[in-house]
Amino acid sequence: MTIEISKEYKASLVPFPKETLEALDLPKETFEFLTEVGLPPHAGYEITPNAPLTFFDMPNIKKHAHLQNTFLDIASMDMMGELTIDMKTQEVYQIQKGRADSWGNSVEIPVFANDSIGQFIDCLGIWLSFHQQLRDEVDKNLAINPKFSLFDRKEMYEPILNKLKEIDPESVKWRKYFWRRMCEPDIL
Repeated sequence: MTIEISKEYKASLVPFPKETLEALDLPKETFEFLTEVGLPPHAGYEITPNAPLTFFDMPNIKKHAHLQNTFLDIASMDMMGELTIDMKTQEVYQIQKGRADSWGNSVEIPVFANDSIGQFIDCLGIWLSFHQQLRDEVDKNLAINPKFSLFDRKEMYEPILNKLKEIDPESVKWRKYFWRRMCEPDIL
């Protein structure tokens, strides 16, 4: 299995014009990344079978009711929530919708993804390279053995875990973190 960020993925990143983001008063590193490197086109990426990742045409600033800091929302993950950048720390989070509180407001649960937007974009590029190869390998194994289960073959995730760790060691440190969770057999 060859896992690397493809040239096509790198070439697909679209920088935002500086004038469109200046009014958002973003932290310097985030502003520079978004205006010099950019994000993937907004079209949906299949990162799991049930959650297409769709980047917004324009990121937007948002205060989340149950979270202290201000966030820059960059993408939707359909039923899995949103991807957002904490404006104070510049860390990337998945914001999951939890149960409603006693006032009827949906509780928002931040799940750490990466220390920076640059690391997230690199981890996504690596994941997109790996995910289809893993699905093909699973299909091949199921054709040979209908009882095949990733729960019995967790070592199949070792190559991607190692690559993610190279990009951002913190991203796979705990099982509850976004990328580590993506490497669980029930996600495929």
